Amino acid sequence: MAYQSESLIAQAREIREASGVSQRALSERAGLTQSHISQIESGKLEPGLSSFIDMTRALDLELMLVPKKLVPAVLGLVKAQAMPDMHIHAGQPNDKRFARAERLVKKMKHLYGSSADLDRIEDTIRFLRRVNLSDQEMQLVRELIARLERYQASAQAAPVVHDIAQNLQRLRNSLAHAAPSEPRPAYSLDDGDADA
Repeated sequence: MAYQSESLIAQAREIREASGVSQRALSERAGLTQSHISQIESGKLEPGLSSFIDMTRALDLELMLVPKKLVPAVLGLVKAQAMPDMHIHAGQPNDKRFARAERLVKKMKHLYGSSADLDRIEDTIRFLRRVNLSDQEMQLVRELIARLERYQASAQAAPVVHDIAQNLQRLRNSLAHAAPSEPRPAYSLDDGDADA
């Protein structure tokens, strides 16, 4: 499956799941078989454009072409209006890293039991997954997840997990409590536009 369609399908699946719509219910709404939707969502089948449009419209979504330079503005509008559980990702490759980190934390909880640090990591990853991170912030998250993977079965894991939890929490706090940037005017007149 092509990478571009993979990210769109993943977004549609996330929205379907967040909306509480089953594949069977979606198949009835979209006029497609449940098996067809399952194969599309699992990546076994590349959807045709008309099938994908039918699926997304059944989820109250609309596909449209947007000029590239307007994408940030459209994403901002969508993000402002999105439901809390609806994910809008600027960088889809990162979504797989977050999913892997969530699975890793669940595995560690299953093997070693729950802890405050693992709970904090899980909550923070869930928060960061919904935020558009800068390249530098995402690099920090990648490094912390890789570190967690390295130390998951180590006897020295507890202090490392604690340190990872603190670092992720610091990043989350800096994002959540960042000073809002000053709003820019929609337009402005330059000094040379006095005759306008």
